[in-house]
Amino acid sequence: MTVDSMNMLLRELDAWKDAGKTAEFWWRDDDVAEPTVALDRLIALSDRFSVPCGLATVPAKAGEPLRKSVSHAHNLWVLQHGFAHVNHAPSGAGAWELGHHRPKSVILDELKQGMVKLTQLFKTRFVPVLVPPWNRIDPELLPYLPVMGYRGLSASYKKHRPAPPAELRVADACCDVLHWKDKPHVRFAGTEKCLKSLVEHLKDKRTGEISPAEPTCLLTHHMVMDADAWAFVESLFEATTAHSAAEWVSPASIWPAGA
Repeated sequence: MTVDSMNMLLRELDAWKDAGKTAEFWWRDDDVAEPTVALDRLIALSDRFSVPCGLATVPAKAGEPLRKSVSHAHNLWVLQHGFAHVNHAPSGAGAWELGHHRPKSVILDELKQGMVKLTQLFKTRFVPVLVPPWNRIDPELLPYLPVMGYRGLSASYKKHRPAPPAELRVADACCDVLHWKDKPHVRFAGTEKCLKSLVEHLKDKRTGEISPAEPTCLLTHHMVMDADAWAFVESLFEATTAHSAAEWVSPASIWPAGA
């Protein structure tokens, strides 16, 4: 990453500093299921910069090995990534686990099973926040989530989106470091694109275009990241943790118990 490209972000953070404000960021990593070398790399990066990470974990695939890895790390939190990360939509309709293609009762029952399992495995490291697989969820499911005990929702950021229930705090991902359109050849989305996404979200918060209460979310997928994606995340952490107007917050502080 060049100094010039990072300056785009640093100038925005300077504007926050001049305004006497702090720009809040948070880190979400999706599709977590079991310990791997790539997860070890994520943990090392988190520890090196003291940046908390919310692991969007697939309940049906998680077990004791992942519990041990999370419990031994300092800055990891577990979120719920659907139930089994299985597509139930017909061909050509996109990938949906939490869509309208099955009865709501079936979907909600799976989600409840997933919440129970993650609570048992990870105890206080589990924050009851739903991360829909493929960032898609039927809006008709949203009113049920607070009743079930979910405190939050995190999908893909859109400036104009359906208003969630008042009890459900939303903190969507505005910067996915990966380009997915040429699957299976997933690759880094590019420095300029990633920084532009982050800066636009920060500027909209700072100027009141959107709520300043929503932290700016970086999204990674540790299992499929290439060297350039890892290098970008490292450079981003270096720049932001050194800036007095930037703060990386944990899922536990975004969605505190009893709030």
